[in-house]
Amino acid sequence: MRTPGRPLTAGLALAAMLAALAPAAGADALVLAKAKPAPPTPTDTLRLTLDDAVAQGLAHGDQMRVARANVQATEGRVLQELSRALPQVSATVTYDRTIHSIYQDMFTGGDTGGFGSLLENSPFASKNAWNASVTAQQLLWSSGKVGSALRAAHAANGSAHASEREAASGISYQVRQAYYDAAYARRLVEIAESALAQARAHLGLVRAGRREGNRSEYELLRAEVDAANQEPAVVAAKNGYDVALLTLKRLVQVPLDRPVALVTPLDPGDGTVPVVTDLSTSVDRRPALEAADLEVEARHAALNVYRGQRWPDLYASSTLSHQAYPSEITPDRDMFRRNWDVSLRVDIPIFTGLRTEGQVAQARAEMEAAKANRDALHDGAAVEAAQARAELERSLTALMARRETVRQAQRAWELAGVRFTNGMSTQVEVSDARLQLQSSEVNEVQAMRDYLVAIAQLERAVGHPVPLERRPLSDVTPSPEQEGTR
Repeated sequence: MRTPGRPLTAGLALAAMLAALAPAAGADALVLAKAKPAPPTPTDTLRLTLDDAVAQGLAHGDQMRVARANVQATEGRVLQELSRALPQVSATVTYDRTIHSIYQDMFTGGDTGGFGSLLENSPFASKNAWNASVTAQQLLWSSGKVGSALRAAHAANGSAHASEREAASGISYQVRQAYYDAAYARRLVEIAESALAQARAHLGLVRAGRREGNRSEYELLRAEVDAANQEPAVVAAKNGYDVALLTLKRLVQVPLDRPVALVTPLDPGDGTVPVVTDLSTSVDRRPALEAADLEVEARHAALNVYRGQRWPDLYASSTLSHQAYPSEITPDRDMFRRNWDVSLRVDIPIFTGLRTEGQVAQARAEMEAAKANRDALHDGAAVEAAQARAELERSLTALMARRETVRQAQRAWELAGVRFTNGMSTQVEVSDARLQLQSSEVNEVQAMRDYLVAIAQLERAVGHPVPLERRPLSDVTPSPEQEGTR
């Protein structure tokens, strides 16, 4: 006869396994504790799927806000550089009031028809002066500086867009990992609570046998200790789940006091797992590499801008103005006189105090640094992708092995229960079988979490989603390299 249910591992064993999840989440909890209080939020439970969590993290995450702001800043820079190639038009209206003029004495002594009266409504002696002008200026030639600056701005904008996609990839990975961690912690809670119930049920059987006289006091004490040891494991599992959930809430910008229910399970329970059908580790589509290439292009264009400062600029300008010098403050319309002029101007940098040479040297050094960073990023991305593939294969092989171990441990637990019920084994044998079964179950859940995180890590490394196909785990064949490690 089989003893009902399946128990949890000893408290210390489960706490040690939970400790692997708690440190990183604990650091996030300290950050959350220092954050400013959130406004009142609804208390209804938020049912959160994995896709919803990723979408919410991308829409409201702090890193995405920074990335989008950088894109907007570079778009503004493009407009600024483009404005240098477009006409510059400005209008000015000026009013001047003369308090005392050197021609003021010419109007005294009753001289109303002489030289003084001729100057009274002129720029020389008028007390009131109005000047309305419109000035237009166009850059005709800039030795390539404007074109280079515009190319640099476009390259910087493209780099910002690629960095935004890289940030989205990173946030998606972080949210998925946090979601899997929380789902893993929730499974540990379920395992711990189920194990506590099974241990108490087994304790009831031992007590009944003790009353009937076919169980020893030692077996009763051992069963009581086993049941009591499950209680700290339940507390530790719940604490780990709470901390993991706080980390997920922070990433998806959910108020900390709002209840959240995870909808997407680690294992759907149908015996299938997502299998990557294309294990290519090409990083050509990685947004970070595109951003690095565009950064080099922007630095090269900036170098050409500073080189062009050694050469002159040619401008054409025109000013149309209307001037009036009335005796009273407000002029009449027919008092305005028109003036229109056109000019060409050449700005020649003869000596700038070595400023241009210094700017050219700095721009060249920044370009070389951007090239070195690009090359290092390419090499690092290739290594990261290869490591992600190796981790994916290792975690898949481990999952296959752990699931088989659970089957074996489950069978051993069933046999131990039958033997104990028939008086063929002791409480020690039952406790050992329970510990092995519980360890196997926790290891299987850990392996599933590691495998799903490895898939997300591979997508992050190659810079795009990988093709997946759900297959029964029994139909999955490990790679030759991993087969030898089983």
